[in-house]
Amino acid sequence: MAILKCRACNFSNLKRFLELGNIPPVNAFIDEKDIKNEKFYPLNLSYCSNCLLVQIEEVVNPDELFSNYLHLSSGSQSNINHLQEVADVIKNKYTIDKSTKILEIGSNDGTLLEFLKNHGFQVLGIDPAKNLIEISAHKGVETLPIFFNTKSATEIENSKGKFNLVVALNVIPHTPEVVDLLKGVRQILAEKGTLIMEGAYAIETILKGEFDTIYHEHVYSFSLHSLINTFRLAGLKIIDVEKISTQGGSLRIFAQDEFCASKVSNSVRNLLDEEKKIGLNNSKIYDSVDHKVKQFKDNLNKLIKSEKILAGKSLVGIGAPARGVVILNYCSIGTEDISYIIDDTPLKQGKVSPGTHIPIRSWEELNKNPSKSFILLSWNYKNHLIDRLKKQIPSARIIVPFPRLGVESFD
Repeated sequence: MAILKCRACNFSNLKRFLELGNIPPVNAFIDEKDIKNEKFYPLNLSYCSNCLLVQIEEVVNPDELFSNYLHLSSGSQSNINHLQEVADVIKNKYTIDKSTKILEIGSNDGTLLEFLKNHGFQVLGIDPAKNLIEISAHKGVETLPIFFNTKSATEIENSKGKFNLVVALNVIPHTPEVVDLLKGVRQILAEKGTLIMEGAYAIETILKGEFDTIYHEHVYSFSLHSLINTFRLAGLKIIDVEKISTQGGSLRIFAQDEFCASKVSNSVRNLLDEEKKIGLNNSKIYDSVDHKVKQFKDNLNKLIKSEKILAGKSLVGIGAPARGVVILNYCSIGTEDISYIIDDTPLKQGKVSPGTHIPIRSWEELNKNPSKSFILLSWNYKNHLIDRLKKQIPSARIIVPFPRLGVESFD
């Protein structure tokens, strides 16, 4: 159902600035026999001129998106390395003892919580994807298969008590009822407890024309301004912020209950000033996105056509992430352009990509059906994946979509 007002502040003057067409849920990888039953939903993006929150207009039922989830935290070595870094940040930033308790919302397969448990924390995971619970259990991580909100926060508090730290990595932008989730966080935090959040940074991604972070799971795309406004509605105060490189550019936020919050770091004021200087509250910055995205589509299709002519055959995709599914669908790239996609995630292998129905294979497929021409759909893990490719073949030409569309090669 399309929204008529901002989901955070309820302001009614939303302004649409980007239309990506009808796209299926980006993690709904399916068997070929199920293509006829595939569902597509409109994907339009608006921003609130009151609180500056960027949001999609039509939300898909979260049960459909998350109850059987095929993205794994441990699905790539690059992501595992990032989660290890998050665990190290927490260990170094906070005092650990046997009483320290940490809750992760959207804990996926328990990779981060396993690291944290090894550091001495008491840990609990929350994730509605029932297919991932057993994977977490094998890592010794208790996980509740539920959505987190104020209701479930009360149930958790009654059975588990309050938590010193709550971690939410790339999950708060996924939650339609975001203020209710944040109120639940405030409720379950111990005194002086901290929420650690990560999410794609709208200014480093969408507002630069990097539209591949836009999909139905990502209900929101945050700036620091919009985060502060949204957190305030839930009684939380952002006390520190870091810009990090994941997801093509993200924010790592530290927040506490506004009534007992620590002193706000200079990093918050500095980033707010940066956002003002680039004109975040000026409609021109949003109006320019549509042209950038359409130009990218035209340029990418021309580049694929020329690379196919050069290679004499279709390309091979590297990585089948959500962002890659968005690129493929918006740019109308199908099996005539890409013969198959290599992905490390076993749950995706043997299925086809949502919407475009390109087969997903393991790296072994490259031995059976070799190629020297590729498109890097997991471009945010470029260095790791190109190094992996170099170990398997002697030479290659690789289209890299973002942050600057172009071709890289090695021989």
